[in-house]
Amino acid sequence: MTERTNLRRLPERGSHDRDVIDAILHEALICHVGFADEAGRPVVIPTIHALVGDTLYLHGSVASRMLRTIGNGANVCVNAT
Repeated sequence: MTERTNLRRLPERGSHDRDVIDAILHEALICHVGFADEAGRPVVIPTIHALVGDTLYLHGSVASRMLRTIGNGANVCVNAT
């Protein structure tokens, strides 16, 4: 856990437990991926995902702005519920 990942609002409702996080990712049908595009504008894209071991796979085409931006090292936020 870091200052960046610290639960702030209603921390009693969140968990850093890996088993809990994995269960949420396995049960969620979609996730939302947030990042800043090349111009610095915030973008949130819904997509499907799969968790395999320690790797979270995100669906996207080879021409995907999301995957291109992530591949260039952008900070990313993934929300799955």
